[in-house]
Amino acid sequence: MRSRAATGRLAALLAVLLAALLAVALVTLGGCRGSAAPAAPASPPPPPQRVMIVGDSITHESAGDYTWRYRLAEHLARTAPGRVDFVGDRADVWDNVADKGGSTDYADPRFDREHHALWGDSLRNEVPAIEAAVRATPADVVLVLLGANDLTYWTLPADTVVLMKQFIDNVRRVNPRMTFVLGHVLPRADFRDNSLNLPQAGVFNSLVDEQAAAWSTPASKVVVARTEIGFDPLRDAWDGSHPTPHGELLIARGFADALASLGLGAPFGPVPDNVPWPGTGRPPTVAQAAPGDTRVTLTWPATPGATQYVVERRVVSWNEQAFIRVPASVSGYSWTSDPLLPGVTVAYRVVPMKGRMAGQPGPSVDYTVSALP
Repeated sequence: MRSRAATGRLAALLAVLLAALLAVALVTLGGCRGSAAPAAPASPPPPPQRVMIVGDSITHESAGDYTWRYRLAEHLARTAPGRVDFVGDRADVWDNVADKGGSTDYADPRFDREHHALWGDSLRNEVPAIEAAVRATPADVVLVLLGANDLTYWTLPADTVVLMKQFIDNVRRVNPRMTFVLGHVLPRADFRDNSLNLPQAGVFNSLVDEQAAAWSTPASKVVVARTEIGFDPLRDAWDGSHPTPHGELLIARGFADALASLGLGAPFGPVPDNVPWPGTGRPPTVAQAAPGDTRVTLTWPATPGATQYVVERRVVSWNEQAFIRVPASVSGYSWTSDPLLPGVTVAYRVVPMKGRMAGQPGPSVDYTVSALP
């Protein structure tokens, strides 16, 4: 039999060994808890949707405009960042004063400006051309705002709907998986007498609504954008046809809401009522009209997109506080006053106009009329 002392020593040794084993186990377990498993590599984000905007002058828009393309791009940058790449063979606006393309005079050019829109374009023109355009500039989504010129000059609503279907078919020859968003044609008004002059638009829009769902395929959706909701051509078009800043927002809302129904971006939300045109007058140069004459002549640089100008004056010498608009607008870039009192000081400024839209007054310039010799 072991002695009581030997048994005690053996028990003590076993206790030490057990404590050591337990310490090793705890260290090992702690190490396992502290070391993370290798992270799986993050999957790359999906490529952005390539969006081609196809349209006429309402989409191309003109110098001094933001464009509804800008409004839509801003909205998608907020609600679908990095998910959209606008594509096309143009990036300009129309120079409505020189009546030619190629202008870069956007109200704000800091957006994705590529598009496939052209002043005066139509379904009639695009049906034979769109296949080559999409082949040259691949896209995943096509936004279409065409048909107004067809309805105005060439085809009845039913025939224009046939052209829209041919347009879709020709695009699908290049990309049978293309998504289409078809904007409603907007109402128009005659700039001279304010009469509504595109009654066919409503009929065409109704026919598109009835047939668009049947044009979809399992791989290629066709949806409609209600771009005309709330659009009043007497308020929302600066010449009865082309959108004001408020009109741009209404059109962008229609397309944004349609894209949101496809899972791209969010609904547009409310549109503010008072959205000014940002065109601003330039400071005029004021000079005596002729030696010994108390009339003055103002000349000024053009404001992009402005179709006419209004001169405003304030007689500083009489402590007038408000500027008074002279009676008639000016289509050019100079204006000559009536005879003025010698020695009087007058402040002049220029306000640009684009159709019905008044821009912002430019800086004023003071001029003191010379005393008569």
